[in-house]
Amino acid sequence: MVLEIPTLAWNDVPKMSCAQMRQLTVLATGRYGFGMLGLMDVAGASLAGLASHLAPEGPVLVVAGRGHNGGAGLAAAYHLARAKRRVWVVPTHEAGNYSGVPREQLEKLSALDTVRVRSSLPKMKFGCVIDAAVGTRLEGPPRGRTLDVITVLNNMGCHVLALDVPTGLQADDGGAPGDVVHASATLALVLPKPGTRPGGHVGELYVTGLGLPGALYTDVGLEPFIPPLPWGRITAG
Repeated sequence: MVLEIPTLAWNDVPKMSCAQMRQLTVLATGRYGFGMLGLMDVAGASLAGLASHLAPEGPVLVVAGRGHNGGAGLAAAYHLARAKRRVWVVPTHEAGNYSGVPREQLEKLSALDTVRVRSSLPKMKFGCVIDAAVGTRLEGPPRGRTLDVITVLNNMGCHVLALDVPTGLQADDGGAPGDVVHASATLALVLPKPGTRPGGHVGELYVTGLGLPGALYTDVGLEPFIPPLPWGRITAG
């Protein structure tokens, strides 16, 4: 059965700035009582589902940072492993530098037989790579291990699915202070960010919701928007 994915025009969909995304997260976990673990799990399930849709076969590599973006990537790794996909996870920092939910997720993944947590990027063929390294919190040009990750991911020769924004791309204006992951697809959480117009480093752009109430959009100065389930694809028109 072929999954029919609704399409939306870029100009018809509201955009959410990085500041609004941070404010939304604070309000969701504070005023509205959503747990961060639950939000990351919902995001991870959507990310895993899209990865399987784009690349239904082959092992999956998840590159995960220490923040919320990485946490959602690690949740995706868990959902993929539960679906019997072979998964390799490469943290962008030493495991001891992870804390909170991402640290808990790393420990849980390490106990699964179908998941391999590695400190370096494996030299093998993957069906899909999930880029959950930095997301919307980019500060200056990528350096060190993050720069190494970008170089390797851009030479993988497979689907590269970025979460919210390809690593190295500035979410608010689409600027690139340094090297950028060249994604074949990007999954926006809640709403696309202004600098992630489809094409270029972003590739195909999809959007998914987190089950948040419409009032939360209003609280951060946006019109309520409920993305199609499980995702909508945003076209450049």
